[in-house]
Amino acid sequence: MTPAGAHHRWALAALATILVWCALELTLRRTSAITDDQHGWRQADTQAIARNLAFEELDPLRPRIDWRGDGPGYVETELQLYPTLVALAMRATGESVWPGQLLSLACIALAAALVYAALTRRFGPRAAYAGLLALLTCQGVVVAGTSIQPDPLAFLAYTVGFLAFAAWLAAPTRARLAAWIAATALAGLVKPTTLELGVTQGVLVLLAHRGALRRPALWLGWGLVVAVVAAFLVHARSLYVEYGNTFGVLSGGDSKLPALDAVLRPRTWIDLARFFVVWGVGLPAVPAALYLAWRRRLGAEEAALAAGALVLSLVALRYASGPFGTHYHLPHVLLGAWLVARATATLDDRVTTRALVAVALAVALLLQARALRYVRSLPPQPETEVGRMLARVAPPGTHVVVRARAPRRDPDWRTPNNFEDPRVFYVSRTRGWAIANDDAGAAPVAELAARGARFYAHVAQHPLDPELATWLAAHATLVDTAPAGQLYRLDRVSRSSRTK
Repeated sequence: MTPAGAHHRWALAALATILVWCALELTLRRTSAITDDQHGWRQADTQAIARNLAFEELDPLRPRIDWRGDGPGYVETELQLYPTLVALAMRATGESVWPGQLLSLACIALAAALVYAALTRRFGPRAAYAGLLALLTCQGVVVAGTSIQPDPLAFLAYTVGFLAFAAWLAAPTRARLAAWIAATALAGLVKPTTLELGVTQGVLVLLAHRGALRRPALWLGWGLVVAVVAAFLVHARSLYVEYGNTFGVLSGGDSKLPALDAVLRPRTWIDLARFFVVWGVGLPAVPAALYLAWRRRLGAEEAALAAGALVLSLVALRYASGPFGTHYHLPHVLLGAWLVARATATLDDRVTTRALVAVALAVALLLQARALRYVRSLPPQPETEVGRMLARVAPPGTHVVVRARAPRRDPDWRTPNNFEDPRVFYVSRTRGWAIANDDAGAAPVAELAARGARFYAHVAQHPLDPELATWLAAHATLVDTAPAGQLYRLDRVSRSSRTK
């Protein structure tokens, strides 16, 4: 048994570590240029939705995007609880990137504290501290710490859902039942892919608590989670049916499922393993898992968490195996922390606490530095510069057309693709239409000019195709040009002459 005084000292050390980590996030990781940051397009969409909720219409069930064309911009997406919280803060303090960044930081810090407390009860404070260090220094966690995306909130709900469910299995109470049902449903509403937690819960029951299958509350809880998430997704789809905008949750726009030939490529699985480790469980989890397997000490919790992670990785293989889906692995840091804590707990008593802490801190500092170096080396994005070019000449709310760099159809996976990059709209505070990089010819721009678009922003990746260049020469004026792209002021074109 660990003395109460030692528990207290470890708890203070854990708290101090979390606070130091938060300080590092705010001073070294945070950036005000969110469109140049990791997954800047997702951050721009999230911040734009929050801005529209704050200053246009505060209705979380009807969120609005900027790439709305000439419509109201209601979009099919996950429950926008995260942007709503950001919007409420911006209403009180004014528009800024700080509310979202602080919200993400608070979610990660709180989840880390809960994980430390749970690991302490399970393995003791020394092992829990090692697990905490592994969690906080994972590259996915470092990047998410001040990223304006809903994933940190979903991760917090995922963590609460798992911990409350495990506690309820061990000692059922109404409070724990309500906690795991609410947290699991919230995780699925904020980020439907975190419903991998349902797989984890099911495997945990089968491996360690089969008697729970006879509890009606278990089935009622799972049924409520599915019903609540399904009902919301049906509502979200109704927005797509009526307004035509979607992030690809249920309707059009995107597919996370892989093509068969991609599944058969060895490279796909190598990439999946790499992203799963670097952005998910973390590098220390690999030797920890190998050590536990050698000692035959892997537990039911790790097996259950791994099962959920495996299912999610297969379902969302297209993104989980590539750089555009690193956030899908954020929940898997819980598995990494659990592996490291259990491995630490099984170490021989001859490994002194001082030596263990010294090694753990050294590894943690190296991993933290590695993650910070990665995120701080991200290059500026052309969308940011083109957005600033547009902001200099277009008043807020102007209707514009933006040529995205992404294609309408992914050439490698041969699936529909969400090409609507929001960054130019967000930076310039304009609204309008995004057209895919592979939408060739003059017709798309001409049609939108006839519908009221006043500017065409061409984000540089490929040069203008000859047909579009000819049309622009006749119907537009070059306003600005840079290596990042070109900006044209469109003439007012009638529908009858739009392609002439």
